[in-house]
Amino acid sequence: MQNSFKNNGEINIENFLNIKNIAIALLLSTVYVLLGILSMKYVTMSSGIAIAWLPNSLLLAFFLLKDIKQWKYYIPFFVMAKIVADYSTFTIIQALQFAFINIFETTLAAFLIKKFSGNQKVNFTNTKYVIMFFFIGLNIMPAIGALFGALVYSTRIDEHTTFFEFWRLWYFGDAVGILLLTPIMVILKENYESLKKYDFNILNIFVIVFALYLSIELFSTSNINLSLPATPFIFILALVWIIYKQGILPALILSLLISGTAIYYTVGGIGPFSIFLEKETTIYLQEFIFLLFIITIFVGALHKEIDDSKEELKKLNKTLENKVEEKTKSLVEANEKLIQLASKDTLTNIYNRRMIDEYISQETTKSKRHKSDFSLMILDIDYFKETNDKYGHQVGDEILIQICNIISNNIRESDIFGRWGGEEFILLLPQTNLDNAYIVAENLRNKIENHSFEKVGQKTISIGISQFDNIEDTKQFIKRADDAMYKAKNSGRNKVLVSE
Repeated sequence: MQNSFKNNGEINIENFLNIKNIAIALLLSTVYVLLGILSMKYVTMSSGIAIAWLPNSLLLAFFLLKDIKQWKYYIPFFVMAKIVADYSTFTIIQALQFAFINIFETTLAAFLIKKFSGNQKVNFTNTKYVIMFFFIGLNIMPAIGALFGALVYSTRIDEHTTFFEFWRLWYFGDAVGILLLTPIMVILKENYESLKKYDFNILNIFVIVFALYLSIELFSTSNINLSLPATPFIFILALVWIIYKQGILPALILSLLISGTAIYYTVGGIGPFSIFLEKETTIYLQEFIFLLFIITIFVGALHKEIDDSKEELKKLNKTLENKVEEKTKSLVEANEKLIQLASKDTLTNIYNRRMIDEYISQETTKSKRHKSDFSLMILDIDYFKETNDKYGHQVGDEILIQICNIISNNIRESDIFGRWGGEEFILLLPQTNLDNAYIVAENLRNKIENHSFEKVGQKTISIGISQFDNIEDTKQFIKRADDAMYKAKNSGRNKVLVSE
């Protein structure tokens, strides 16, 4: 099947002419006409001055969201829609002139915004984008459109309206129309999925309802002294609250509803703005709407950036915390490794002699203080030198490891097992008398004797045992066990002897 788009992203005319694209173009054209009718019938003063020209908001939103290369296929539909919208008010030639002016100013604005933003995604929550939108979309575009529009209107249609008067009305009409709908359209299109996340609590609903109620009360009276000076400030407070609590989109919709209320009553000749001449009324009302939306958009963008900064800061802090945690973990692991290296025998992974000396000192102190039993045994592998000479040190090391594993698996958790030197080991037995120590020693001797070692087969050990008498020093305590072990070796090996 042929791809709808060329490799460079441009859609060609053949591929554009399908049911879906044409349906979209016709739908947009219909909406454009309806917005034009709405502007002329309900958003226009009795003299024909439009407070807000809404169709251009649709054009700008569409061009901002659509790829530039696709614009040319939709523009003819918008031109026809503009002619249809203006047909009842102007001649074909005049309608065509205004159509080209409107299309030109909106396409130019969208093009400049895209160009200076690097063709990035439309983002009304970014202050830089908002400033650029404000400068181009609400200043350059309406100013250029108003220049040509005022030239046509003041010279060809209404010679009683000065060029500057009509320029000002066109300018504000375009700007206000864009403010009323363009940001909302774009945000709705770009954030459609996130609309499900909105959760209005009772307080926020109250603020919205109160703001709408207040707008009706204020704009349905002609008492300017009561309503006009306070109106902007009251509404701004409500809008800022909604921005802070709910985000920019609900605030923009609230601004639209407040503005719609003001337009409805003002067009009907009611409210504080209606006491002036129509041109002044239109300008004051436009300025009021302009103020509401500009503050809403800028505050909304600023608030979003602050929230994003806070979130980024949280992520950064979390990252730093994770890094600190990782570093701390690494340091703990490194410290544990250092402790292990300092306290454990590298070959057998049991305590080394230095740690055994510390434990002997601790346990003898406990034994003296609590008058508790404390025994130790020294174990020596029989004929280990001959094994090393015959089979090599690698086999000898494996025997050491296996014997250590056997002993470690057959003693209590409270017992302390370590390498005393070479093929000699020492086992500390807290809370253990001589008789029980002997039972433990015999069990270990039997376990090792009955174990089959690879290559060498059977190996045996000789064990000497002593019990601490609470009077002697540690050297005497150890020596007695060592002497008993040597007696066991000299009397035939594979024995357990108790010290005298």
